[in-house]
Amino acid sequence: MSDKKLWKHCNRFSEKLGQKILQLGLNGQKLARKSEVSDSEISRIMNGKSLPGLENAISLARAVGVSLDYLADDSLDADPSLPPGQANELETMILRLVREIGFLQAFNLLENTRIIGYEMAMKRLVEAKPIVTPAGDQARPIVSPAANGNRANSA
Repeated sequence: MSDKKLWKHCNRFSEKLGQKILQLGLNGQKLARKSEVSDSEISRIMNGKSLPGLENAISLARAVGVSLDYLADDSLDADPSLPPGQANELETMILRLVREIGFLQAFNLLENTRIIGYEMAMKRLVEAKPIVTPAGDQARPIVSPAANGNRANSA
């Protein structure tokens, strides 16, 4: 029987684990060392290709300092083992943005910012020309920054 059938109401495990990884400044290899779960298993979990077995799930929860209940139960938006109101306003806003753009995009954005440095990332963001994309039936177009240095034509 596959893990997916055993884990009811557990569609956000990788999202929640990813949020904690970002908060703690970890990557897959550091989490693997800390949790003693293989980095290939962590990669499969983070990419949504599998869910961990019970032993690995417990190890991952302990490694990032949250309860297994929080990671495994989609109905929980906060760790029940923590006092209520622990997340400040900025953390709440960041978590909302991560949900909007998706975990992998947020992770890539932060990882690239870490690699090239904050000042260079801000410079590139400020200098980027937006690309206007039609938004289906909406009256107003959606504007997003240019990807990979591609520039929109001004004609």
